[in-house]
Amino acid sequence: MVYPYQKSDNQYFPLIKLSLIHKDSKLTIGALVDSGANISIFGADVAESLGINIESGKEVYLSGVGGRILGYEHTIKFEIDQLVFAAKVIFSREFLVSFNLIGRRDVFEKFVICFNEKKKQVELESLDA
Repeated sequence: MVYPYQKSDNQYFPLIKLSLIHKDSKLTIGALVDSGANISIFGADVAESLGINIESGKEVYLSGVGGRILGYEHTIKFEIDQLVFAAKVIFSREFLVSFNLIGRRDVFEKFVICFNEKKKQVELESLDA
């Protein structure tokens, strides 16, 4: 599946649409494919939309360029291009950036991912197809 980069503030970003599934809830959102992130990170609003009590997860601290934030690890299901799989994610009330992030853990091993900066697109090819 090929996803054209999305423009925001005069810059282009490799954003894709995916669905997050938890129990009987399913939420379709956009997220940045981030090869520099170890794990996927979503804000509190995403967890609340899925009916997840953030603090019921394992407490973790994430460090990065923007400093350190408190988050909680949960396992949910992802649906990307009709492939459904479980992935560990972090939900955080302190994650206040513009985009949800899709990190490498439990996601990148499911796909061949090609960032094409010249064409401003990201391609995901399922390895389970």
